[in-house]
Amino acid sequence: MRQLPTPGVALSFALGLALLVAAIGFLQPTGLFAPIDERLMGLAGKLHGVRGAGLVTHGAVALDRLGAVGGRTLIVLAVGLVFIKLGHPERLIPLLVAGVGTALVIGVVKLGFNAPRPMMMIPYMPTSVIETVGTSFPSGHAAGTMALYGAIALLARSRVVTWICAAMILATGASRVWLGVHWPSDVAGGWAVGLIWLLLVLFILPWWGPLLQRPVISRD
Repeated sequence: MRQLPTPGVALSFALGLALLVAAIGFLQPTGLFAPIDERLMGLAGKLHGVRGAGLVTHGAVALDRLGAVGGRTLIVLAVGLVFIKLGHPERLIPLLVAGVGTALVIGVVKLGFNAPRPMMMIPYMPTSVIETVGTSFPSGHAAGTMALYGAIALLARSRVVTWICAAMILATGASRVWLGVHWPSDVAGGWAVGLIWLLLVLFILPWWGPLLQRPVISRD
């Protein structure tokens, strides 16, 4: 097993990520990220016209539901039942706090920046795939899935589980751009917020650190 970061290292990393979130949030309205954001969003919009894009859209809609608070709660309960069956019920609470607690954090951060959604701003991008409310920066789905799947990977300590969780984090982030509901910079900011919360819950606060030293299963 790789050595995990100490609380001091985790705190330093979290503070650095917080500065990154602030920088993206304050610089986004200046148009600094607009060339990259609009190019990637425009590319996603054009790809909607490619054969087979409908299947990608269906998958993105499914990830939208899984990445919402309700979907993340169901995943927490399902994974928690697995932990309980494997004899590790103590892992359910940190998983719940990490996977669902981001909803409160992201709500506060969104209020601070009050960024508009990109819907109806990009040519070729469909505007009726899903309905969205609220502000855009940072992406709540990106933050929530980063914290949820990051917690699952860290608590399970399995290489296979880690790769699956990483794929889900990346796929959910990409789906936000594909659906046209977030700029890529919103997703990057969301990932950073989710990672800050994950570091806070599992490494900086002292309650559950020892759990990370004990794998659920002894072999991948």
